[in-house]
Amino acid sequence: MPALICRQARIAAACAWIVGIGVFCVLWPWLEYPTFDIEPQERLKAAAQLAVLHGSWLLWPLLLQSVIKAYRRAGERRVLRACGASVLGLVCALLCYARFVEPNELVVSRTVIPAPIDLNIALVSDMHIGIYTRKGKLEQMVRKLNALHVDMVLIAGDFTYDPPHDLAAALAPLRQLDKPTYAVLGNHDTQSPGPPLKHKIFHALAGSPVHFIAHRVVDFPGFRLAGLYDWWSGRDNAAFLRDLPQNKPLLILMHQPHSLRALHGVHFALAMAGHTHGGQVYLPWLTKQVFLWMRDEPYVEGYYDTPQGELFVTRGVGVTGMPLRFNCPPTIDVLELRRDGH
Repeated sequence: MPALICRQARIAAACAWIVGIGVFCVLWPWLEYPTFDIEPQERLKAAAQLAVLHGSWLLWPLLLQSVIKAYRRAGERRVLRACGASVLGLVCALLCYARFVEPNELVVSRTVIPAPIDLNIALVSDMHIGIYTRKGKLEQMVRKLNALHVDMVLIAGDFTYDPPHDLAAALAPLRQLDKPTYAVLGNHDTQSPGPPLKHKIFHALAGSPVHFIAHRVVDFPGFRLAGLYDWWSGRDNAAFLRDLPQNKPLLILMHQPHSLRALHGVHFALAMAGHTHGGQVYLPWLTKQVFLWMRDEPYVEGYYDTPQGELFVTRGVGVTGMPLRFNCPPTIDVLELRRDGH
C-alpha cells in the first residue's frame, strides 16, 4: 500500500510539472508575445526569452521540492542524494534571488566627483522597457528621481528592449519627471539590435520633460552639456566638440563607454555612460575580465580617471539577455560634482 501511494504521488507531481511547464513556458508567453514590437529575425529568441521569464516562476516549487528531498534523504542517511538535493536547492535559491529580488530593487548610489563646478546630477540608463522590464519599473524609477534633490536628470540611452507596440503608454511615466531631463539614445533604440525605434521614441516623448541632445550642445550659465550618438551607430563624430570655446566646463552624455575613443582632443570635465549594466551579474575580478576579453571594454561601472578624461559608468535600471541581476542592483547614480572634491 505505501508503495502504491508513493507511486501515485510521483505521478501527481509529474502531472503538476507538465501542467506548470505548459502554463508558464508555453501558454503565458504565447498570450503575451503578440503585444511586443519584435523584428522578424529576433522572433525565436524573443519567444525563448519570454519562456525563460515566465518559466522562472517554476524555480519556487523546484526550490521547495529540493529542500524537502534533502531533508528526507538526510533522515534516511543517504548522504550523496542529500548533498545533491541540497546543491540543487542552493542553486534554485540563488536563481530566485537573482530573478525575483535584486532586479526589483532600485538603489540610489552617491558619488562625489572633483570638477570645476558644483552640480548634482541624477544619472540613469538602460531602462530596457519591453520583454523583461515593464512599465512598473519605470514608475518606480520616476518616483525615486522626483524625490531626489538634484539639478537635472540625465538618461544615457537604451529606453527599450523589444518594447510593446504601444510605446507611448509604456514610456508615459517619464512624463511625470519634475526636473530638467536630457537624454541620448542607445544601441537597442537604434536597431543595434532591435527594431528601428528612434522616431517612435521621439514621438512617444514629444512634449515631455525629456529633451534629446545627441550631437547637440546645451548651454547653461556655468557649464555646457553635450550628447553623443551611440558608438555602434558609427556616427560618433566629436569634431563639433573640439571647436567649442573652453570658457566653461563641458559635460558629455553618451550611451557606451567606448565613445571615449571619439573624444581625443576634446577637453571635458566629465563623460557619463551606461550600456554595460555593470555586468548585470557581478563577480569580483571575473566580470571585469570577461568585459576585457569579449568586448575590449575596461570600464564596467563606477568612476574612472581615464587617459581621455573623467568617466562615470552607471549600472542601469533594466536587464537584457537573461532577466537576472546578482550583486549588481538596478541603480540611480547621484553624481555630486564639487569644486573642492568633497
